Amino acid sequence: MDDKPAIRRRMRLLRDLIDDRLLRSVQLWAAVATLPEYAAATTVMAFVGTRGEPDTDPLFARLERDGKQLVLPRTHGDHIEPALLGDGLRTGAFAVPEPSGEIVEVAAVGLVLVPGLAFMVDGTRLGQGGGHYDRFLATCPAPSIGVCFAEQLVDELPVASHDIRVARVVTA
Repeated sequence: MDDKPAIRRRMRLLRDLIDDRLLRSVQLWAAVATLPEYAAATTVMAFVGTRGEPDTDPLFARLERDGKQLVLPRTHGDHIEPALLGDGLRTGAFAVPEPSGEIVEVAAVGLVLVPGLAFMVDGTRLGQGGGHYDRFLATCPAPSIGVCFAEQLVDELPVASHDIRVARVVTA
């Protein structure tokens, strides 16, 4: 079970079969909002859901309603910098929408919501393969929550020494 590229391909196919993505995304964000880590955070780093990931529009609306500041990842070289939305999203590295606003200090982030292709209950995560979140989470003291659909929760994943686990995983 150490073929990460094969697991990524399989998980992308599985994720693409989810046909009630919006409903389940709303349920996912409602579950996240019940967590003490969410309640304690004034600044939440999320992501823009693309290519089969949970729909993040309901999350962004919830964050605004709850008075929390939204921060999004922007790729800079081989690492992620948290940034404000600014004037909106622009196409960044890997054709992923990225914020155009100012960089936010990592220490100001109160909670990080982390996407992934697959997770284990213990927080082991399989991402897209660039290691961007691993490098970011290694420097960010905020609690991290992996978010995914229930089908993406697996019993076993290969782990490398540089892989960083999330503190908790929430599914819908």
